[in-house]
Amino acid sequence: MSHLLDSVYSLLKESASPMHPKELATALIQRGMWSSKGKTPDATVGARIYCDIKKHGDQSRFIKAAEGLFSLNPNVKVELPDPGKNAGKAVKRKQPEKSAGSYSFSDCAEKILLHFSGNAPMHYRDITNKALELGWLKTEGLTPEASMYAQILTEIQRREKQGKIPRFEKLGNGMVGLTIWKSTGLERHIDSFNDKQRKVLMERMMQLNPQDFEELITTLLSKMGFSEVSRTPYGGDGGVDVRGIMTVQAKRWKANVQSPVVQQLRGSLGTDERGLIVTTSNFSKGARDEATRTSSHTPIDLIDGDQLVSLLVEYNLGVKKNRYQLLELTPSFFSDEEEI
Repeated sequence: MSHLLDSVYSLLKESASPMHPKELATALIQRGMWSSKGKTPDATVGARIYCDIKKHGDQSRFIKAAEGLFSLNPNVKVELPDPGKNAGKAVKRKQPEKSAGSYSFSDCAEKILLHFSGNAPMHYRDITNKALELGWLKTEGLTPEASMYAQILTEIQRREKQGKIPRFEKLGNGMVGLTIWKSTGLERHIDSFNDKQRKVLMERMMQLNPQDFEELITTLLSKMGFSEVSRTPYGGDGGVDVRGIMTVQAKRWKANVQSPVVQQLRGSLGTDERGLIVTTSNFSKGARDEATRTSSHTPIDLIDGDQLVSLLVEYNLGVKKNRYQLLELTPSFFSDEEEI
């Protein structure tokens, strides 16, 4: 487990309030808990936390509390070492038990609503209890109901930003439904139109020259929160180096990326560096398996063509959302009952 992230965890636990990566980096260095030869230690700290959240999802020790601020995930229990024993040993995070029938919070919600709701909305607490009862949801968090609702709301917001119809509908007072139950012809028409626009966006990317494609990826990474991003040439495919944080390869390919590309990138990484491969195509099974190897190997993050297009839409790069918005009444506005 990363010594840097263990130290970040200790600082956040001590502060009991969200902190900016710059505050964290300064405190870590001043206390002698971490050292960095990079010119942007705050960016390194922020990227490592961001990558941990991306990798572990709702089981990460950290959450993004606000723009540029991170705090501890209240739903993840961590075993802290006895201060008088085993000094210097890494903090160990309890991982949830995995089973063949376990799903993410949002996937559990969809399955429960499809199979047990009778096509009627359910309260997020009832959804959570049913998922736990069936063994579909495995978590050691102390408030799984809150995690369930937070995951559903987060997915709704993100899909809307990506110009997609969300799976779920927030109905107020903690009630949740599926959009497929009542989606209109107009909504489906909009979804179909947006799908075509995403394909055109992909075609435009494929027509970019290598330099412009590298610039696009650099801009996207900056929008995603990597504050220090610079371009460096990498063969003819496009390479982007995020100084002191992450080495990125951008592949404007039609063919799938194979495992040797992942192996090559991993071999070029230094201590505490991470790798990211962004492609307009997809990844072979071998490449995906190679990227997720963690035993004595640095994990490599992957973004395929579909994910790349969704990120461009989410961060309004190459597209913009027009003024037409459908109005929908919110029953909870006229209710005294709080949603959470």
